[in-house]
Amino acid sequence: MSERKAARIDQDLVKALAHPVRVQILEALQSRVASPTEISKGMEESLGVISYHANTLVECGCIELVHTRPRRGALEHFYRIAPRSFIGHQDWRRAPQTVLAGVTDATIATFVDRVAAAVDAGTIDGRAETTLCWMPITVDDAGWKELAAVMARARKQAAAIHAKSVERLAEAEGTAAIVGFAGFEAGGSPDPGGSPT
Repeated sequence: MSERKAARIDQDLVKALAHPVRVQILEALQSRVASPTEISKGMEESLGVISYHANTLVECGCIELVHTRPRRGALEHFYRIAPRSFIGHQDWRRAPQTVLAGVTDATIATFVDRVAAAVDAGTIDGRAETTLCWMPITVDDAGWKELAAVMARARKQAAAIHAKSVERLAEAEGTAAIVGFAGFEAGGSPDPGGSPT
């Protein structure tokens, strides 16, 4: 990626994160297509405020228009999140260091909230294919790069599965799923001989 394009992505993401309502809109669109009217029902903000910030997110390339529908003499716009804008997407890691801690906090908090909601709803163990796994491993610099490449491929494959499913579903409802990817340097002293079990 060129430095110019990376800088533009940084600026767009900083702009997207510059207001908490924009982050809330991104969170609301994580697993669905919705209009500002629908989004505003779940938030303590007016439709005008939500529409204003949704337009800003469109300009930043963080959300995209899916379709419109006539409603009371006007057009209701329905949006979905752009793949690069899923909370914690790797593009967010290119945000300036001053913004990065906020991105990390928002990513972790959103993920923990989704896990807690699934536990409360009893859906977290609802499918035999549910995956809950974390594994401490030891890697050298080459291993770290290999691991990052595996995670990048998995993210792209998950985004492609999402896109194909959205196309197949069209107006029907699908199953909302949360897919989390994490690979980070552990705190404390690693066990150099440790291996995953």
